[in-house]
Parts: sequence; C-alpha cells; structure tokens
Amino acid sequence: MTTPEHTTSIPPDAAQRQRVITELKQVVERVPEQTEFTNATVYKIWGPIAVVGLVLLLGITLLMGRLDLIACCAFLLLGAVWVTWQHRHAGRHVFMRLTHRQLFVDTLDGPVDLSKVEHIEVDKEAMGMLKQILHLSDADGLPTHRVVKMQPFCNQALVDPNQAQVRILSAGLARGGRTLSVDEVAALLGTYRDAARAQQRLDGLQHHG
Repeated sequence: MTTPEHTTSIPPDAAQRQRVITELKQVVERVPEQTEFTNATVYKIWGPIAVVGLVLLLGITLLMGRLDLIACCAFLLLGAVWVTWQHRHAGRHVFMRLTHRQLFVDTLDGPVDLSKVEHIEVDKEAMGMLKQILHLSDADGLPTHRVVKMQPFCNQALVDPNQAQVRILSAGLARGGRTLSVDEVAALLGTYRDAARAQQRLDGLQHHG
C-alpha cells in the first residue's frame, strides 16, 4: 500500500501575487539604494589653462598698447579667474542624489518623487554644461528652488510648477570620479524612475497583503 504524498498547494492568486512581488523587487534591486553625483572637472582643468593663456595674451596687448584689446583681455581674464575659483572643489562636492524613491538636489528645498516622472530629457549644452529635464505627471508636492546668483556655470535646479518640470543644470555629471555621458545619465535616471515606480507598487502590495 502506497501512502499518497501530501503537498501544500499555493492558491493561484497567491502564487501570482508572489511572482509579481519578486519581479518588482528585482526591478528595485537593479540600482544601488543610493547613488551620489558631483559635477565634472571640466572647468577645474581648463580654467587654469585659460587663465595662463589670457595672461600671456594680456601681456602681448600691453606691448601693443591697444587699450581696447587690453580691456577685452582683462575682462576675459577676470571671468576665467572667477570661474576657476568657483569650480576649485569640482568633483568633490555631492550636489545630486538618487534613491529608490526620490531625487535630491542641493538647491531644492525638498526631494522630487521619481515615481511621478513621465519623461526624461538629457542634453549637452554649450560650455560643457549638462541639462536634465524631468517631466512629471503633476506638480503636487514639487519642491521650490533656490536661485544661485553671481555664479556662472554653477550647479542649479529650477522648478516650473506650471509645466510640472524640474530642470537641472550642471557642469557635467560625474559618479565615483568618472564623468558620465549623456546616454549614461539618461539611462541612470530612467532606471531609478523604474525602481521608484516598482517600489511604490511593492509598498501597495505589501500594505494590502
């Protein structure tokens, strides 16, 4: 006589729910819990080179005695010195962070809910600047931004509640000391956005579990 084997079967609904939870956890775990970003060192490197070049050019114009050229070179030299000084800590100061739920920028008074991001634009601007635009589903809960004055080519985030947009400008973007390409930045933002949506759905399933 053979004794039948008794197995504990999982109801179809419970099995499907567990499968969905597993898939959502996999999406969340594709990215680290937190990733920090600094700006690139483009101005830190090229700023001193520009200063040296403009000093030499200023010396030449002084020998020529051309007041208009002297004034122009002096103005450009002051600008190059100012930008070089402003970016002296480039690559060391973390100004932007991504987590499984939110985006943080140091010129915003609060985080941005990544699960609301519907469209992402990343473009290279003139003078080595990087532009990131996040289009959100609505403007509810959007933080406000602090305007940075008298700092050309600085890191800055601008919020447009009328269009539910967050625009981030920076002198490039680096992670772990390596400058990221436009495609890498867009991919990272998209992956963290997907993780935030998965985390939001996971929270809902576990809450009603």
